[in-house]
Amino acid sequence: MKVTLRQIEAFYWTAKLGTIHGAAHHLHFSQPAISARIKELEAVLKMELFSRRQQRVELTVAGRNALSHAERVLSASQDFERLGGGAPPLEGLLRLGSDESAAMVGLTEILTQLKLRHPKLIVELSIEVGTVLTEKLRKRQLDIAFHTNFGAGSHVIDELIGWVEFQWLASRDLDIPTGEFLPAHAAELPIVTNSPPSTLNGVVQKWLRSGGFDFDGVNSCNSLSLMLRLVRAGHAIAVLPVAVLREQLLSGELRVLPAKPPLPPTPYYVSYLDEERGPGIAAVIEVARTALERERFFMKVAEPDARAATSANRERGARA
Repeated sequence: MKVTLRQIEAFYWTAKLGTIHGAAHHLHFSQPAISARIKELEAVLKMELFSRRQQRVELTVAGRNALSHAERVLSASQDFERLGGGAPPLEGLLRLGSDESAAMVGLTEILTQLKLRHPKLIVELSIEVGTVLTEKLRKRQLDIAFHTNFGAGSHVIDELIGWVEFQWLASRDLDIPTGEFLPAHAAELPIVTNSPPSTLNGVVQKWLRSGGFDFDGVNSCNSLSLMLRLVRAGHAIAVLPVAVLREQLLSGELRVLPAKPPLPPTPYYVSYLDEERGPGIAAVIEVARTALERERFFMKVAEPDARAATSANRERGARA
């Protein structure tokens, strides 16, 4: 038996994602198929690549050594595919910005794919709230950013790529009556959200005003992970993107408060400098969009026609 590319892929993604379930989800195969390929690879190499502990797997010493070889093989396979006339790999510095929600859900996968496909590309990261990302784009301090803001300037192209679901969230231990959750209820509870101006703060304030509450008792915090910790501990309620806390919702640790009126979906954009527009930026966008779609970051993905129309409208509006 010889080593196959599928065996190497199964090994590589199990190592990167930490579980056979994660690798199966990423590669769109069943868990038994991934397990079988890893066992076949171990048999061919005559070594144990993983130590198994409940649902997770850990690389052995031999496995850690094999991982670097697997990465080179997969990178070489990407290069081989490009012999058919595909775009050459990207090189140089890419200044990439992202808000924390997309970073928490898909950034690891995005960076992994960029490294595999474009090994000479150097990625400089900025994880910030949307208003900061917009300002950096305006000052040409970023090449591309993924966020909920738009309108940095006429030299920046904004493309709609999907819609993100926001909900009011609370700890299961917080004593909040079941049933419709109204602005009047929220006004009596501690709230934590990003400081203004920000998308999250705007969503919270607009929803409160819909019930006649111009509420100032909002605690500000620009760390999404810290906000999540505060909500989990029962210190506050918050409007948060559902995609970053599916595990807590499934376990029952957090619960959705059924808001009335409902919170509308929030549009999500990729923004990039006009002078950087071309195949390179398109390739980065495709990698990021695919990763975020795979991780179910969007509640609805923007259709290609809608993305193109949004971009064109932003350009016309900026130049008017």
